[in-house]
Amino acid sequence: MSKKEADIVQKKEVNAVLFDLDGVLVDSEKAWFYVFNDTLKHFGVKSVSKKWFSKIFGNTIEKNVKIFINITAKEANKLAIKYFAKNRRYVKVFPNSRNVLEKLSNNNVKMALITNTPKRILIPTLKHYKLKKYFKAIVTVDDVKRGKPSPDMALKACRLLKVKPKNTILIGDTKNDMVAGKRAGCITVGYGVKGEHRIKRLKSIIKFVK
Repeated sequence: MSKKEADIVQKKEVNAVLFDLDGVLVDSEKAWFYVFNDTLKHFGVKSVSKKWFSKIFGNTIEKNVKIFINITAKEANKLAIKYFAKNRRYVKVFPNSRNVLEKLSNNNVKMALITNTPKRILIPTLKHYKLKKYFKAIVTVDDVKRGKPSPDMALKACRLLKVKPKNTILIGDTKNDMVAGKRAGCITVGYGVKGEHRIKRLKSIIKFVK
């Protein structure tokens, strides 16, 4: 990210930042890989490889499981909650996550979390890693009719924070995140992925809101 880019965003009066969770603040792919295979095993379906799973990681649980099994969102989430409990230990918080959240909080930047992860999985994980306190709003797949790439989560988070999408940054690491942010009218910042702006290090997000 160039200084010019940061200056342009700052002129838009950034009031809030919406964070995706997986791949931005924490690495939970390994945990979800095991959850996915546990779910397949539940139905007697052969396990998938890590390489294969990486290609679908980031979609809703229902969408991923439906590749193999005709299942409702309620059924998929119920199984995910069951199997995530035993695989939560594989979730790792990225080294700079707490530092970045702390600095944004100290600068009075409103923050929300938007994720396709069900709330009954998300909240215990946030509490375990002491991340929940940083967010004034948390919007999950349980709170909207459509998960990302729909703009529903981003729009709901903006309403809860009482900010306008045009003054809000959405940071994520997948195409779905960027599409959701664009559809909502947010400023999209891709973390290692193409967005309206792109950063390689999480701490670079701080420069957008100074």
